[in-house]
Amino acid sequence: MNISKLKQNPQTFARLFGIAPDKFDELLIKAKPIWIKNEARRLRRRRKIRKGSGRLYALTFDEMIAMLLLYARSYVTHEFLAALFNVDDSRVCRYFARTRPAVESVFDLPTGKIDLSQEEIEQLIVDATEQKTERRRKGSGYSGKKKAQTVKTQLVVNKKGDIRHVSEPVPGSVHDKKLYDKSKVKLPDNAKGDLAYLGTNIRIPIKSSKLHPLNQKQIDRNKRFSRKRIVIEHVLAQLKSFRILADRFRGSLEHYHQYFLIVCGLRNLARA
Repeated sequence: MNISKLKQNPQTFARLFGIAPDKFDELLIKAKPIWIKNEARRLRRRRKIRKGSGRLYALTFDEMIAMLLLYARSYVTHEFLAALFNVDDSRVCRYFARTRPAVESVFDLPTGKIDLSQEEIEQLIVDATEQKTERRRKGSGYSGKKKAQTVKTQLVVNKKGDIRHVSEPVPGSVHDKKLYDKSKVKLPDNAKGDLAYLGTNIRIPIKSSKLHPLNQKQIDRNKRFSRKRIVIEHVLAQLKSFRILADRFRGSLEHYHQYFLIVCGLRNLARA
């Protein structure tokens, strides 16, 4: 694949990789030193063969990163990528294993405690998303909503739509409130969520029932609330434009969180 030629058409490049050519170059500049450091650490380990021996990389660093982004964007098979980049399909997985940590480190999205300004804290919005996956003994769970095995992740965004926190994934059988309680992030009372967060400290819409329908004033309040909370729904829709977070996840769930963080980081980078 000729990366330089693709950069001459920014619109096509962004459709293929999820970010514009200038953002791709910015990602390479930040990720390459981390990758070099990781490679040096890997080669310092005890080895059966001499350092420097073995097969050389068939792809440049730029091509390996491009292949990783194309995989996240289109979620095609490793065999397809191998044919596209003219490498053996057994190398694709190995390249991903060595480039994922570097790309994730560039974005460094928090998964634990977050440090935000007071203004940003007052405008946080939270929601959870779940994705169908292959059945796994550990990591997946049956979702009554999706009627399938799923994995669930919680996002926190600000009013501008920037992703500020990503939780660790949990089985789809875990309720949103329980996921919120298990996550290490503590949100203020004026943070916004949907009715799944009933019982937490954050603000939610007014809940109706068969015996207690909403009056017009309450309906209007819920509409105003939804206009402010719709930001996170747009964020989730943009994340799912990366097919690796939209299609049934086929890979090992050990790598799911890493891919999720990479896609969130790409989305933030594209908007920066």
